[in-house]
Amino acid sequence: MYDFFAVSTEGGSQDPAVRLEKRFINYLISFPFARKSRDKADGKEGEEQEQKRRLLQVEQINHDERQRLKQARQRYLDRISDELHESIYHRILERIDDANYVRERLIPLPEQLPELLDILSTKAASMRRIENVVQGLDWFHNGVLKTVNQPPFIDKRRKQKQVKVESLRTAMSFMGPENLRILTPAYIMQYWLPPSTHPFTLFRRKVWDHSLGTAILAHEIATQEGLRDPVLAYTIGMFHELGKIALTKLYLRVFDDVQREMAMKSIKDSTPDKHNALVELKPDERFLRNLMLEQDKRVSYLVAEGWGLQRVPISQQLLSFTQAKSRDDYTDYAAVLAQANAFCEYRLLREVDLASVEEGLHLLKKHNIDAERVKILNNVNLKRPKVIVPE
Repeated sequence: MYDFFAVSTEGGSQDPAVRLEKRFINYLISFPFARKSRDKADGKEGEEQEQKRRLLQVEQINHDERQRLKQARQRYLDRISDELHESIYHRILERIDDANYVRERLIPLPEQLPELLDILSTKAASMRRIENVVQGLDWFHNGVLKTVNQPPFIDKRRKQKQVKVESLRTAMSFMGPENLRILTPAYIMQYWLPPSTHPFTLFRRKVWDHSLGTAILAHEIATQEGLRDPVLAYTIGMFHELGKIALTKLYLRVFDDVQREMAMKSIKDSTPDKHNALVELKPDERFLRNLMLEQDKRVSYLVAEGWGLQRVPISQQLLSFTQAKSRDDYTDYAAVLAQANAFCEYRLLREVDLASVEEGLHLLKKHNIDAERVKILNNVNLKRPKVIVPE
């Protein structure tokens, strides 16, 4: 199904590391989808087949007839879905080829963001200069005030009976430029998360967990590797999943458009069966999974490449991460991103029993993550960035 993709992504792989990476995308889209795909790849029989064996002979005849009709209907729906999704696929490729559309309509860039990221990357960043740049950025204001009024920042002020900070300048001064540099990518990432991705209802939360976890791990690995700027590694990790966010938004938007156009045409053509099938179709997990596997890294690079950053080379590192054929081709920061991404995927899948230790070992070997590093990374909190609470 969906054989119009340039790269075949259906079916299992003999490489456990590749299987795990594919399964993680399934998990981002839907936990039941990931579990079902894993069972299918592992050759486990479905509940329906098990139930069928238990039926009596008379019941079996009736069951077979119902199944025959159901399967005939499903084959027709699949054919219409293929037709619908082939149109969707080509329209999505056209939209992706328009880099301005991706940057302006899918991942809209606040005008001040490049300047803000560049300023925060300098040692001499003054609070006054930062404050001037962030005027009108509600996501930044709200993020800073929320953070400074929660643990760990609020704990010290509680002892001094000075609980709530309401001034942005006071909040930024209390946090300091180093903390702002760590937290600003998180604020902008939350701003870019789609408010709704129905029917993929948990995608928003899970892609956030993965972005944050990858960023935190990238910071830790870069520190271990002695790289000059661990916060750059953190920032790249935070933004590396923008492609998946953009593609999810785009797929849902194009699905509605193309479905409506084809349904209207079926009315004009007097084809009621096709019309009924079209309106019954919903956005498909398999299509979105394949689209992400084929295009998400490219789209992440497209987004960052248009930012025009002077001091923070995010797009160059994402380009290396996208184009590398093996780990020897990575830049230092892209190699850190690859390790952080893989390890975060493995930890999140293990939490929901979707990855075995053996599969994890193959994934870690693929990305050259040794046992000593695994021990350290297993103890890293993936929910909370490393911030320094002022004395």
